[in-house]
Amino acid sequence: MWAKLALKLFSREFKRGELTVISAAIALAVLTVLTLSMVTDRIGQSIAQKSSAFIAADRVLASNHQLPTEYMQKAQEQSLRTAKITYFDTMLFAGDEMQLGSVKAVSDSYPLKGELKVKTRLTSDAIVTDEVPKMGEVWLSESVFYALNIQVGSQVELGAATFTASRVVAEEPDAPFNVFSSSQRILINERDIDATQVIQPGSRVFYRQLYAGEQSDLDTFYAWLKPQMKENQQWYGVKDRQSPIANSLNRAESFLLLAGLLGIILAAVAIAVSAKRYCERQYDPVAMMKTLGGSRATIRKIYLLHLSLVCTMSVILGLVIGYSLQMIASDYLAQSMGTELPSASAKPWLIAVSTGVICAVMFSIKPLLDLFDIPPLRVLRRNLGDRLLVSKIHLAMSALTVFLLMWLFSNNIKITAILFTSTAFLIVVLFGLSKLIFGGGRKLGLSPGNSWSLAIASIQKRANVNAVQLISFALAIKLLLFLIVLKNDMISDWQSQLPADAPNSFLVNITEAELEPITSFLAERDMPTSDFYPIVRGRVNAVNGELVAREVSLEDNEKKDEEARSGIGRELNLTWRAELPKQNELIDGTWFTENSVAEASLEESMLARLDVELGDTLTFLIGAQSFDAKITSIRKVNWNTLKPNFFIILSPDVLQSFPATYISSVRVNKDQKREFSELLRQYPTVNAIDVESFIKQIRSTIEQVSLAIGFVLAIVVACGALVLISQVQASLGERMQEIVILRTLGAKGRLIKNATLYEFLLLGFTAGLVAAVVSDVALLIVQKQMFELAGKLHPHIWLIGPAAGGLFVACLGYLMIARTMRKNTQGLLRSLG
Repeated sequence: MWAKLALKLFSREFKRGELTVISAAIALAVLTVLTLSMVTDRIGQSIAQKSSAFIAADRVLASNHQLPTEYMQKAQEQSLRTAKITYFDTMLFAGDEMQLGSVKAVSDSYPLKGELKVKTRLTSDAIVTDEVPKMGEVWLSESVFYALNIQVGSQVELGAATFTASRVVAEEPDAPFNVFSSSQRILINERDIDATQVIQPGSRVFYRQLYAGEQSDLDTFYAWLKPQMKENQQWYGVKDRQSPIANSLNRAESFLLLAGLLGIILAAVAIAVSAKRYCERQYDPVAMMKTLGGSRATIRKIYLLHLSLVCTMSVILGLVIGYSLQMIASDYLAQSMGTELPSASAKPWLIAVSTGVICAVMFSIKPLLDLFDIPPLRVLRRNLGDRLLVSKIHLAMSALTVFLLMWLFSNNIKITAILFTSTAFLIVVLFGLSKLIFGGGRKLGLSPGNSWSLAIASIQKRANVNAVQLISFALAIKLLLFLIVLKNDMISDWQSQLPADAPNSFLVNITEAELEPITSFLAERDMPTSDFYPIVRGRVNAVNGELVAREVSLEDNEKKDEEARSGIGRELNLTWRAELPKQNELIDGTWFTENSVAEASLEESMLARLDVELGDTLTFLIGAQSFDAKITSIRKVNWNTLKPNFFIILSPDVLQSFPATYISSVRVNKDQKREFSELLRQYPTVNAIDVESFIKQIRSTIEQVSLAIGFVLAIVVACGALVLISQVQASLGERMQEIVILRTLGAKGRLIKNATLYEFLLLGFTAGLVAAVVSDVALLIVQKQMFELAGKLHPHIWLIGPAAGGLFVACLGYLMIARTMRKNTQGLLRSLG
């Protein structure tokens, strides 16, 4: 019996539009979360897949010791593609010429991701190849051909074997981005390793196994592999490596995650306000049903069924619209990126449905309980039940729900806490402001009949409703400002790292005698360079006279001294310089002066690695000579710039007596390549490291990320606008009553329109001002904690926020009620009835 009544009431309410607001809010929450989640998931997968080219695979297993072949056999059984790489250094001979080079022995399936480019002649263009060197062939980098003074097709000796130099290596997808590593690349087939007889017990060799395939297969394989891995083995993907591309990917992923979190907040606000508003509008029907004998149990069943039907319909509608929107967006982004986006996982669907159901239940349960407590006497006394309008329990439940949803979505308690706390602070500040503004309206002394007076009186009359609207407006504005400014800061930071004239080559191993002619050569041909840095290889041997531990290989039959203090188990590239490098920031201590003697400047991460602080003395060992230097400054280094950087810089007096080679970065335009090759022919001992392909890949990735971020931002902006619309829509009934009363009292249409416009303008201005300040403070924290950006305030948004907030809310609010104002009094009365 009650079900039949419930369905009749539901049909009646649905036709009258009473359920429109809450249905739209739930659908909005679902479609927003689904669209954001699916788009960010698909874009994230696409960027990760393309970026896997930087390691030539999806995952790499690395070790300095031979890796078991059964690992690869097991991976192939689980539908993964595999490849193998072995690295070692050796001498290469051609007649009377010889050259130390880095050998890269690859299996036939290399590379699994990315493209290997070669040239058939030194002067020809690079082409993509799907082959690797055949047995008996060797592919050499261009600088090796020049160093050995040979041409393509010449014979070279590598260890005990003779090879034909059949190709020029132009680009490797997984070329190491280390300007101090050898650029003298020697590529051979792994089956030729034994023939060279170079690898002997004690040889320094690096082993890599490459894996590629579906993420689920990789996860399954890693679950099998992890228990068997040894301490000297490392499993990593492109985002696990410390490089500019890894940093860019991690930042982009964090931003997309952040956008999804903010979308959840906006959607939750819309549902919370709509559910509360819907229940408030049912107070009179519930009182009427109780007067006619309806029991509390019957009423509870009726409205719980209504909630279930609304939730189910809205979730389905949100899923359909959200899926359609993400398909349109993904197709557009795929065309813009020039790639096909992979399918989204099941996670976005689960998150979207969970968000809709949880929000509908948690934000509606307390208003529904209040609804069931409405007394029958409300039929006669309309103010009965009004005390239920503000509930601390409802607010607490809503806040807890939002926090848990954010945590569930992000799986990051830190960023969830920062955003939630800043949002809660914004709400507290706005409540205080609303009391001041709405409580002091009558004290302003404005004249009757004035639009401003009417606007402030209207604000004060709807103090509670306007307080909620003010908070909703401010939240939407705060989140939009937050994302817009953060996006601009991220893009600016990326662009500053890779400007259009960024260096694309490094010159290494320049001798003192070659420094002046090479500098002149580059200057004459307008090839801009960074500063030339002298380099001396040395080791930190002691700290304050206490020897540091030295890492050694197992083949050395030595053990690390467990009692020694922590150190760096390798030689460092040391340099000296009178001026602080431009890409470095002094964060503690003082830089060298003309009178500096035996001083050292350390990059900030070295403090923990060496367990030192300002004032400590380091003992350096270069060859058989040792010397001391006192730590006088700490630097923050931007490692993403394509310029030479160093962990330790010494004062000029320390190293000038040691023989050094020089390094610099240079910008070589496409039409200058041939002239640059002439320079390398003239100075065959100088190594040139080309990072042009690396820069292209980074820029391509950043462009894709920027496009994705822009689209996600547009979704959040649209979501924020819909939240504002739902707020204005919720107060339309009360505003229609006011318009009827004012017209009855003789108020002119212009007065009413201006008063309404001023009311929204004041609400938007106040919301924008507070939102700008709070979002800027939250930005300062998030930039440092989450994105590793230089945190800074943005005073300009303190002006933009109030102006944009006031204009946007005023225009949107006015447009929303313009149709209502155009109705005559009789039409308004019919609408109210």
